[in-house]
Amino acid sequence: MIDTKARSNLIQKKAILKSVGKLIRGLSALFWGLPVALLAEAHSDLYDRAREIGMLLPLLTNGMLLFGIKQIGGFQPQERIWTASVDRALFIGTINIGLTPFLFFWHDFPHMPFFSLSVGLLFVCGMAYLYQLNFVLRRLAFMIPNETLQHDTELFTGLNRRILSFMAILVIVYHVFWFTPSIPAPAYYFLRTIEAFRSWLVVFMVVMPVALTMTMVWKIKETLLDHVDEWAGEVYSGTDCQMEADTIGRTARN
Repeated sequence: MIDTKARSNLIQKKAILKSVGKLIRGLSALFWGLPVALLAEAHSDLYDRAREIGMLLPLLTNGMLLFGIKQIGGFQPQERIWTASVDRALFIGTINIGLTPFLFFWHDFPHMPFFSLSVGLLFVCGMAYLYQLNFVLRRLAFMIPNETLQHDTELFTGLNRRILSFMAILVIVYHVFWFTPSIPAPAYYFLRTIEAFRSWLVVFMVVMPVALTMTMVWKIKETLLDHVDEWAGEVYSGTDCQMEADTIGRTARN
């Protein structure tokens, strides 16, 4: 009698091995790109001390994030739900790149409504990108045959999406208060205080979702690296097994 479950797992692992090198490379790009993008977009001193770096660094880091999504998008392309989630992340990431130059213009002309609106839209798109990236990581984890990884990813990405949703509600409430015709004086002074420290508050709000996302990216990457030799041994044999594992390891490191 043929063990259909074992055969199915073997086919799944063979499919994973075909693209696991690019997948690990993409996860590495996401892991390092997320914190650098956050600091580059929030650290306004860059625009005062090094204008070229202040303009180019956010573009480069957002491009790095887009590259990471493109790399992991080649993993299991036959899965329609997975491909659709990756395409949505690519779309939002492309919008982020298009809006990033407005950070530079907004720093020089902070009182122009168009630039302020563009930077606000960049913040909203950044939160949407984080939200969608967590959904992508959740789909990715469920395509890897590791129950512990699947459980942890389900838990942390779910928590992260709730945090991001709560943050979106806070941002909406904050702007609703600003557009209210008349508000009590204490509330007005409180809003003015928030406005004065807005850049640092944005960083403080986003740090936890970024950290949780980085944790899950690292965990998925390490799980793949830990199981490369094992999966290659089950799918291939002898010299072919070692050659395949070495090829994947070189691809991941590069």
